[in-house]
Amino acid sequence: MSRITIGKIMVSLLFGGLILLRFADAFRPLNIASWRECDLGSIARNFAFEDADPLYPRVDWRGDGPGFAEMELPLYPYLTSITYRLFGFDDHYGRLWSFIFSIGSLIFFYKLARQYLDPLPAIVAFSFFGLNPLVVEVATAVQPEGLMLMFYLGGVLFFLRWLREDRRADLALAAVMTAMSLLAKASSAHIGLFFGILLFEKFGWSVFRRVDVYLFGLVTLVPAILWTTHAKGLYSTYGNSLGVSNEHHWIGWDFFTDSEFMAGILRSEFFYVWAGFGIVALAFAVVRGYSGRPVRLSLLWLASVFVFYLLAARTTSQEWASYYHVFSIAPVSLLFGSSLARVRDHLRETADKFSLRPLAANIFRASLAIVVVICVLASLAVEGVQARRALLNRRVPEPAFIWAEKVRPLLDRDGLIVVSGGNCHDKRGHQLAYNASYFFYWLERRGWNTCVERQSVAVIRSFAERGAEYFVAQHSMTQQTAGFDAAVRREYALLDETPEFSLYDLRRPAAPDRP
Repeated sequence: MSRITIGKIMVSLLFGGLILLRFADAFRPLNIASWRECDLGSIARNFAFEDADPLYPRVDWRGDGPGFAEMELPLYPYLTSITYRLFGFDDHYGRLWSFIFSIGSLIFFYKLARQYLDPLPAIVAFSFFGLNPLVVEVATAVQPEGLMLMFYLGGVLFFLRWLREDRRADLALAAVMTAMSLLAKASSAHIGLFFGILLFEKFGWSVFRRVDVYLFGLVTLVPAILWTTHAKGLYSTYGNSLGVSNEHHWIGWDFFTDSEFMAGILRSEFFYVWAGFGIVALAFAVVRGYSGRPVRLSLLWLASVFVFYLLAARTTSQEWASYYHVFSIAPVSLLFGSSLARVRDHLRETADKFSLRPLAANIFRASLAIVVVICVLASLAVEGVQARRALLNRRVPEPAFIWAEKVRPLLDRDGLIVVSGGNCHDKRGHQLAYNASYFFYWLERRGWNTCVERQSVAVIRSFAERGAEYFVAQHSMTQQTAGFDAAVRREYALLDETPEFSLYDLRRPAAPDRP
């Protein structure tokens, strides 16, 4: 059997295994208290059963308004809503769309790896990328990251191919895919820095005289600018935003005095991207192969990603925002594959000059190669364990989901609800998006969130006057305001309670205390 045939079999088996790993998680309900997943799920449901206009996405935490909200272009929830209308409502359809996009991401990344790496290093890079727990998570998450990642990788693939082969079709595809990536997630705009460096590297100052480059920029940026302007108008008019205008993400002077920002970014990179042992392989690839095209491209790409991480450090340094680090996985994976190529070159050089070096030097060089290979294998094993553990954990419904299913029959009147939200601002006083969407989604209700710093019985009473029928209280939030829990308990009838949650009827007074 030829080496080419063996390589194709290995890639096919690996590709099939990675698809099965993702497919195993594609039929899970929205059973995790994820604000983002439940937001996208509710927007898709509202497109399907309330208003199908894709220019006006609606959230459930709308109070008594129409719920139009600022967000990325809602292509992903709109596609999900189409399947709802065709086949009926089911959480699985959103996950299946993400699963389909994940297949595209795998294909684009493998093609990208093969452009710059030999078969075996490309397979190793592909394995590292495909097994990464963040990539596996977004592959079935009800979030736009899966859609974004597919277009993001496709844009890079065709842009690099255009630089190498100068085919207009590749530039056109790169422009369309990059534009779609920006529409799916504006945070992917950092790729423009990578593209700009490569353009200047290839064309020098003459890049500013190239019409095709200007057309690329227009096709890429204009749709995102138009949508962002429209979405900003929705926020200005209706006050709803999915963490775009209602949360402060950007770096400030405190970045230079507070090590938490950099520590948080590096922590997410180390555990979620580099898989611990991978940093040894990456260091070897950089030291041994810096002058090579694959390593240099990967480092430039990774540097552009880190510019975004630093600029948006208030978000990218947070544990909950680990999925933002999905951007760095592709360039790190290319470095990971390059490390194996550099090991091969290292061993060849060692063998060629074996008799010219002292025995101790040869032993050291051989040992170094063995350590790098062990770290490569260990990193893949760590990723596999992490991905499996995360998949099994996601199959276990959270207590909040179980409780919501239990109390749904107790909400026997139509109407709006109030749900505990998060903090209004962080410890430095910067605005936070506090809207918690999961109880609205699970209970199929609409209404208000109340943020921690503003919660009071007077606020709950004002919501009741505007049509709220029930209050879903989360104790970890309500107990941050002294006396609030006790005051609500004295005012309204308690329908059900767990150590973390309480359900109150805002139309019935609390039962009198027994003598």
